[in-house]
Amino acid sequence: MVSISNKLPASLVRIIDGIEKDDLIDNDKLVELIKQNELNEEDFLPLSEFGHSADESYGRTLVYEGINFSIYLMSWAQGDFTAIHSHGQCDWGAVYFLGDVDHRLYKASENRIELVQKAVVPKGTTVPVKGNLVHAMGNLHENPSMSLHIYGWEKSESNANDNAFVYELEKKQIRVTNGSAFINISDEFCRETEKGIVTNTDTVKDYFEIIHPYYKKNKINLMDNYIAEVLKQPELYEVENQ
Repeated sequence: MVSISNKLPASLVRIIDGIEKDDLIDNDKLVELIKQNELNEEDFLPLSEFGHSADESYGRTLVYEGINFSIYLMSWAQGDFTAIHSHGQCDWGAVYFLGDVDHRLYKASENRIELVQKAVVPKGTTVPVKGNLVHAMGNLHENPSMSLHIYGWEKSESNANDNAFVYELEKKQIRVTNGSAFINISDEFCRETEKGIVTNTDTVKDYFEIIHPYYKKNKINLMDNYIAEVLKQPELYEVENQ
């Protein structure tokens, strides 16, 4: 096992030990293990990345790498958000919310994607994760927040981050990545790109409102202007009639 940080909170160390001692770990066992060990927001602040680079749309810190699982701390400053994404080869996993986090859930089939739920997930919630989860998450509020993400895999030849999809509605394309889910994701994180997305107006409007500040902050003027125009006139974005 490889520890990325020598100063992991004791509660997280106990969770890691529990995972590594259980050859049959699954979502239910992982969620129960997290519930048995009190995770405190203050303990994770030294690992946070609220001051991440502006071109990365949220803070993403690898805090532990096991033989068949990885643990990340995500830092959400005001306006931080992921792109819409899936979770690749993740066979089991969970997210623990160290603070309140805005969340979007989507239904995806091939190149068609639709928003099905939007909510604020409250601090202290644990949510199981598998590869077919398609969502976006971040922080639309003033106070910063964090979440802890555990991703595991069963096949020795794979990794939980392999073959994750990022759905870039603003570019009407789907990218195959190594697990990163940044808005306007860099080519260095991507292996393939497939053109064409089918969606609806409600999905576009909601997502464009989320990502618009990112493009404005990074002075990506063409996309900034395009998103602003679509928000004024949604019909400019061609969608399949519902």
